[in-house]
Amino acid sequence: MDKKSSTLKICLVTVTLSDGGAERCAALLSKYFDKQEFEVYHVVFSGKIEYDFAGQLFHLEHLKDKSNSWWSRSKRFFALKEFFANHNFDYVIDFRTKQHFLQEFIIHNFVYPKFIQTIHSFKLKSYLPKNTFLAKLLYKNCQQFITVSQGVNEKVSSKYTFVPSQLIYNPIDFEFISEKATVSISDDFQYILSAGSMNKNIKQFDKLIACYAKSVLPSKNIKLIILGEGKLKKKWIKLAESLSLQEKVIFKGNVKNPFRYYKNALFTVSTSKYEGMPMVLLESLACETPIISWNYASGPNEIITNESNGLLVENQDSEKLI
Repeated sequence: MDKKSSTLKICLVTVTLSDGGAERCAALLSKYFDKQEFEVYHVVFSGKIEYDFAGQLFHLEHLKDKSNSWWSRSKRFFALKEFFANHNFDYVIDFRTKQHFLQEFIIHNFVYPKFIQTIHSFKLKSYLPKNTFLAKLLYKNCQQFITVSQGVNEKVSSKYTFVPSQLIYNPIDFEFISEKATVSISDDFQYILSAGSMNKNIKQFDKLIACYAKSVLPSKNIKLIILGEGKLKKKWIKLAESLSLQEKVIFKGNVKNPFRYYKNALFTVSTSKYEGMPMVLLESLACETPIISWNYASGPNEIITNESNGLLVENQDSEKLI
């Protein structure tokens, strides 16, 4: 794509810039927009900044106190309102889920100008109220829903017709991934790989560990590496220990360069409940590493050609996964 002669001013809004596929998408898009010589800003509500990004950062974390009091919430709200009032953005693209209706109603209607909402999960209630009247109230200033898979797009467009929806797949920076994948790792054993946030059990690492334990892999000394962090991590470590797999299941945490681990894995495994368009699968294939995945709602059957670049396994069937 050729660089634009006129400068667009774009704001990308995320909860964090770490620990999530939607956040990684935002970071990737910021670098792409920057290459087009657009003026790029990030609004980040909380958490760490771990993904590489381009543009200017407005991070609300420094206004948050330990108890997340009403006073600190008020300060963050008025700082956010002032920020948008002082910038005349051409596009505001929101990547966040919508867990608190009243909070989001206020942000959408009294802080944002017109905006675009990306929807990164098949679990629509993370973004849209089931009640269409409430959804219309929440998204009356929304210009477009951007969905990341055919499954999500069909689900959104069939019910929430008051805002036009469009499918745009997640971006992948092949040049960047190719460069990072060549970096060596110190681990000199064979392994399979999985990755994702451990704050909620959407990835179902407990089921993955249980299936791995019953497979032939431990007896062949083929280990399981899991990348990611979250409040459930200690629970999964204890599960591995209870199965006497503490030497076989390796928790690497969040790593700056996951691509070198994808590149050296025998294959990548996904055992999610549901997804949108899982970045783990896309990034694994970008590293030329095949995938084994349950055929859960949204994503795998749009990425995997069975027995070509991976295996699609009947959804939630542990015996077949084993």
